Amino acid sequence: MSFARASVWTASSTLTKILCGLVIIKLLAVTYGPEGIGLASNYRQLITVLSVMAGAGIFNGVTRYVAEYQDDSHQLRQLSATASTLVLGAGMLIALVFLLCADPISQGLFGHSDYAPVIRYLAFLQCGIGWANLLQAKLKGIKDARSNALIIIAGCLLAVPGYLACWAIGGFTGALVGLAVVPAIALLPAAYFYQRSTSERLGPLRFGWDSEMARRLLKYTLMTGITAVTLPLAWVVMRHQLADYNDWQAVGLWQGVASVSDAYLQFITATFSVWLLPALSRLQEKKAIAGEIRRTLLRVIPAVAVLSFGVWLLRDQVIALLFSHQFTAMRDLFAWQLPGDICKVAAYVFGYLVIARGSLRAYVLTEITQFCLLLATSHWLIAEHGVVGAVQAYCITYVCYLLLVVAAFFYWYRK
Repeated sequence: MSFARASVWTASSTLTKILCGLVIIKLLAVTYGPEGIGLASNYRQLITVLSVMAGAGIFNGVTRYVAEYQDDSHQLRQLSATASTLVLGAGMLIALVFLLCADPISQGLFGHSDYAPVIRYLAFLQCGIGWANLLQAKLKGIKDARSNALIIIAGCLLAVPGYLACWAIGGFTGALVGLAVVPAIALLPAAYFYQRSTSERLGPLRFGWDSEMARRLLKYTLMTGITAVTLPLAWVVMRHQLADYNDWQAVGLWQGVASVSDAYLQFITATFSVWLLPALSRLQEKKAIAGEIRRTLLRVIPAVAVLSFGVWLLRDQVIALLFSHQFTAMRDLFAWQLPGDICKVAAYVFGYLVIARGSLRAYVLTEITQFCLLLATSHWLIAEHGVVGAVQAYCITYVCYLLLVVAAFFYWYRK
């Protein structure tokens, strides 16, 4: 599939996913206000972490090796069997931890243990997230953007009524459970489209074990685990720091701006895992890799710049449409958030090269760099400027981070 066709399918599914997410955030904002958004922010961060870590976090590795081994049936069978075993084992382990530690996890996320039942529901829902991710990762490996897009679209169509049902039954507690239902319910369409696929390049869905293949995949577990620990921890520290200097309403305003960024950036970044990662995984020559990155930057940077400028121009309408009058103070935060978004996307193009190469050392360095930059800038700026300081820290972090990864890329290319 060409980049253009892949982009069309990805854009269609991303639009559906964004609309689904914004409907849910709108319901949460209208019903519970900035305080409800702020209170749910750490729990939403946990779901985001589980979206990549459920099932051992091996999915970028699965995509990479399916792309690399799709013409080698023996290696592909070993990959598929080992990946399935890892997803099953990791899902059972995470579920056990969540069930046994529901009270302290609730205490850490919400400040009390009243929402421990939510954590117990999440223990089972994360298993669905893991299996859905595995099936989609295999389809991404062969650049099947159409099936991936249809999985996302169907999942979103099921997710909204699923969230509404949870909310109607359980109020705010049910709404929290519903937030986890949204990614987990994608397992249903993922299983359907995977079963329909007759491609031999996907590998059979069965259990087995190959030590060498497990070693390769578990390297991606470490990479994903670093991401799951560093950046979310930085966001949690920043939220609590902002709540101490202001209140949870300020945290809600900041999270509102971040939600808008997450929504529109999906139009750009969703294509990375479907197209850019498999493409870089199959390339070996530095000149060809540099050419692919250059073409990607020329495609995505103008697009994200236009989108971010449009969001800035229409920020009042965006706030009114997606949130409520209680979020009006958000309008002054976009001027710092949006330049940070552009630099973040540009930096992540280079980051996918690290993933495709499977360089654990380089990946750890990039994640720790982001973590340290965020903590250092936010510690200074939140104390000085409150909620504006939070978005200033985000912007400065990704400007510096982009400069560092570009310098690292040229060093690697010329070495």
